[in-house]
This record gives sequence, C-alpha cells and structure tokens, in this order.
Amino acid sequence: MLYNLTMASATQLSTHDQEGLYPIRHVCAETGINDVTLRAWERRYGLIRPMRTPKGHRLYSADDIARIRRILELLGQGIPVSQVHRVLASENAVTALPSSSQPDSTTPARRNRAGSSEPGVAPHTLDPLAEALYASVVDLDAGQLERTYARLVMRHGWDGVHESAFLEVYRRLRGESRHTPEGEVRLAVFAAWATAAFSDQLRAAIRACEEPAIPCLVLGGGHQQVGGMLLQLACARRGLKTLPLFDATSPEALDTLVQRLSAPAVIIHGSSQLMRSPELPRVEAILDHPGPRCYLAGSAALELSQAEHRREIEVLPGAPLEAAERLSRQLLL
Repeated sequence: MLYNLTMASATQLSTHDQEGLYPIRHVCAETGINDVTLRAWERRYGLIRPMRTPKGHRLYSADDIARIRRILELLGQGIPVSQVHRVLASENAVTALPSSSQPDSTTPARRNRAGSSEPGVAPHTLDPLAEALYASVVDLDAGQLERTYARLVMRHGWDGVHESAFLEVYRRLRGESRHTPEGEVRLAVFAAWATAAFSDQLRAAIRACEEPAIPCLVLGGGHQQVGGMLLQLACARRGLKTLPLFDATSPEALDTLVQRLSAPAVIIHGSSQLMRSPELPRVEAILDHPGPRCYLAGSAALELSQAEHRREIEVLPGAPLEAAERLSRQLLL
C-alpha cells in the first residue's frame, strides 16, 4: 500500500476508527526513534502524517511505521533528511506504475499537466508538495498559485515548504525555461509571483526584527532575485534583519551604509550569471576593500570567494534556509 500523502495531520478519529493505530510511544519503542525527531519529521519535512484523536494525540498506522523504518534506512545510507521526501516519492511512483503503463521506446512522448516531455528536459519526480505547487504554475494562474502556496504553508509549515519543495519547483522551471517558450513563460510567472510574495512577507517579518540591519546585495534581475529574497526572508523569520539592496554600490558607498547601520557584516547574493555581469567589477572592488566580514551566497559564491579580497570572506551553504540558519547563529548575539 502506498503512503497516503493526502492524509491531513489534523484528521480526528472516533474510538472505533482508532483500531489498528498506535500511539507515539509504541512507534518510538518499535522503531527506536525518539519522539522529538519523529515530530520534527512531521512538522519540518512533512515525512509523516499521523492521524489524530479527538484530543489531538497522534496515532500511527502500520504503513506509517513501515515508512519510518524506510526513512531510517535512507538516513543510514547517508541521504540528507531534506532529500528523503524526494526518494520516497520516487519509490512510490515506481510502485504505483502498472506494467502496462511502461512507456514503449517506439511511442512518441506525450505531455500532461504535471509532467514534461519537452526536448532536452530530463524527467523529474517531485515530492508531493512540489508537485502541487508545480501544477499551479503550469496553469499560469497566479491566483491559483497563491492559493495553493497558502494551503501548503498552512498544512506543512513555512520551513517545510521552502526547505525543499519550493526550491525543487524553481530548479525544474529554470531547466524547462532553457528549452521551450512555454518553459520561459512558466518561470517568468513563477518568479514574478514569488518575488511579490516574498517582498510582502519580508516587509512584515523585518518589522519584528531588532537592529542593526545587515546590508544584503541581491544581484541579478528577474528570477535571479528569488533565491536572495528567500534567504533574507528566512533570516528575518529567525530574527535577523537585513536591508535589501538590488544594485552593486561602490565600496565607499557601502562603507557609509555600514557605518550608519553599525552593521557587523555584509551579505552578497549572486547567481552564476553575476560572473558575466557588468556588476562584477564593483563586487570585486567591494571584496578587495577593507571592511567587515562579507558573507557570500548563491551559485556565484564559491567562484567569488576566489577573487582578491582584503576583508574576511565566508561562503554560505547553497540552501537558503541553511544559509539563514548559519547567519542567525553567527550574527544574533
């Protein structure tokens, strides 16, 4: 039986319906996992969706327990917990595929809403959260995309959506945009929606943060700003205030801003396209100018770190939420 990913974690069961389900203490004893980790898998990663009693206590089925054991196996193989959902979804997709539906090599590829058969685009298996978000993008309906996003965040939590599913959809759309006009349009719609949504959330989150603000240069227009906006929003949700800047200033201008803000560091987020951008000389000048520590983020970070620099440089993890976690640990005293 496939794991029921549509099962709501808040589903309440009558006493009669609770037969064949097990409380969390039983599951922990049987699998060896502790209850704190099991709850984190549910809240943060959406890996488990237990039923609930009328009083809110978690109840797990035999399928849930089998899934937990499989998760432990995958973790033991060295797969990061943030990637386990994708592996499980891939396994479920293979299990669910009837033998009669296996594609014939002589049959032309066909497209559907959630899939992609465009030339040069490798097939993808998204986790269920990403699949729901991607399906809304395919319709090119920003309103539906917003509603789907809101439902996913409400059900799985902000970190649960953005740690994996959001980035997976973004990566897939970037890949499709290189091959077809329709892929370009999908990426443009998604990036416009994400930038507007993150801007609104960022304004609200920053108001709850304390000074000082950390200047954050987000370089690159259009969809290239999405990763930088997500990084800043994740920082703000952890209490770290940033000041978004979308143009590379001169080193002297950045110095003035740093002094006004009493900022202990600066952040530069850039995509790989920054390395071929007219803004690159200014970024290199900033790095080669004495000043506070500079955190480098985005796909250009590692290459930028090889440039001449007279200030302390630190390359952040590629995942925006991991990068925000490191920044908050180091800068929030």
